[in-house]
Parts: sequence; C-alpha cells; structure tokens
Amino acid sequence: MGLCLGSAVAPAILAAPDHRRFDGVVIIARKGAQAGRKTAVPFGPFLALGALLAVFAGSELVDLYVNHFLH
Repeated sequence: MGLCLGSAVAPAILAAPDHRRFDGVVIIARKGAQAGRKTAVPFGPFLALGALLAVFAGSELVDLYVNHFLH
C-alpha cells in the first residue's frame, strides 16, 4: 500500500483498526462476550477498506492533519 499510496497510506493504516474495532463490537453484540472474543476475524479486508479510504480521501486527510495539528 505504501508504494502505491505514498504519504496517503497513513490514513489507511490508522483507519483499519477503527473499522476492525467496530466489527468486533458488532460480533460481540451478536454472539455474546464469550463466543465473540473467540471469533477469528481476518485483518486484510480492513486494510483494503482503509486503502480505499486513502485512495479517495487520503491526501485531504493528510493535509487536514498537518494543517490542524502541526501548524
């Protein structure tokens, strides 16, 4: 992803765990705490979702971060 997205890969890497966390909450809500914690969830689809976010809005998100937090 870094080779194709350049500096816009940061939003992809930061968005993937957030999407996975939401999915984990949904799984625990549907299956219960005990069974939900034992359910394996692959990380690849979440990285792909983050990459799509980076392709469509990555440079804008990087600019927003730089302008808001680093200036």
